[in-house]
Amino acid sequence: MSNSPSNDVVRFVVKIVIYSFAVSFVIFLLGVLLRHFSFALGVLLGEAGVMIGLISSVTTKDRFIKFGKGYFRTGYFLRYVLYASLFLLASLILKNPTEGILGVFAGLMSLKIVVFLFAWRWKL
Repeated sequence: MSNSPSNDVVRFVVKIVIYSFAVSFVIFLLGVLLRHFSFALGVLLGEAGVMIGLISSVTTKDRFIKFGKGYFRTGYFLRYVLYASLFLLASLILKNPTEGILGVFAGLMSLKIVVFLFAWRWKL
């Protein structure tokens, strides 16, 4: 049995990636046109993070670690650590931390926007 995702799943993920880049590009252009460059760079950080998270959720197999009386999924936990570190990174390196954090949030939400607007209609 193979651990690699099927061709249908790969095509679906590629389509989501393309649409997500398009949504993030529109948000990025909006930030640049309004001269909020920290917001625009935050959108790029958020989009990069959401792509890493999406690809890791498709390609990796979750492992469970015993934690106290229960177990937790390592892949799930590591993706949220990645997302939290993007917020921290934006607040530390960008000129306006508030705009940067909002930009990262907008970049992370681009994938959710694509799923809610388009992906529910696509066939696998």
